[in-house]
Amino acid sequence: MNADLRAEVTLPDPLVIAHRGASAIAPENTASSIREAIRLGAKVIEFDVRVTSDGELVLFHDKELDRVAGRPGTIEASAWEAVQTFDVGTWFTGGKFAGEKVLRFDDAIQLCLDGGATPLIEHKTGSAEAYAAVIENLAVGDKVIVQSFDWDFLADFQKAMPGVLIGALGSKELTSDHLNDLKTLSPDWVGWNFNDLKDSDIPGLHALGATVVLWTVNDPDIAISRVAAGVDGIITDVPDLVIEVLKK
Repeated sequence: MNADLRAEVTLPDPLVIAHRGASAIAPENTASSIREAIRLGAKVIEFDVRVTSDGELVLFHDKELDRVAGRPGTIEASAWEAVQTFDVGTWFTGGKFAGEKVLRFDDAIQLCLDGGATPLIEHKTGSAEAYAAVIENLAVGDKVIVQSFDWDFLADFQKAMPGVLIGALGSKELTSDHLNDLKTLSPDWVGWNFNDLKDSDIPGLHALGATVVLWTVNDPDIAISRVAAGVDGIITDVPDLVIEVLKK
């Protein structure tokens, strides 16, 4: 594991990251999914964040509301007053989680930390300054990781909060241009699509000083083989299964 990761953020080795919480057994990006991930023993919990039309940062993955909230529109076009009324649980497993509400960003961070887990914050929309303001207000800059597919956002966030761990996300072929950009950005963490990152790519990323994680791996055998090949962590919908096999 990357020795440069700040000592304040305690991460297991190998890393097992709960993807959108325990999203195989509870609706993604909700308080229920975070609580279930904690119950299953996840020490790092990933969740996605978008910004409402009036500037509230909330947990939500999709660009559109229909799949999870059962309505047209987007988070970005909705005010927080309306978003608070959205039911994001009925869609999952026949309505067992009916009435589940959209979780605010600050509440999600606190829920993870209260359960002894590190929040892995994935930026979808919203400014670097807005994310920094919430993290600074909570005084948890030494306890979180912020990641994004938007590397320009990460560069801006680094300027706003240089002490916070950042993760650069990517997919498709890892090219020399990617490596040059990563060298400039110098992220603590690189998360790549497991189908696209070759085992031969791993040493180059480690040479940049980055911890290397793969998304999203739900097959325990694949998790075992990729960790054996040198990756530092696995993002998964089934953290309990992956934790169990990697212990062995």
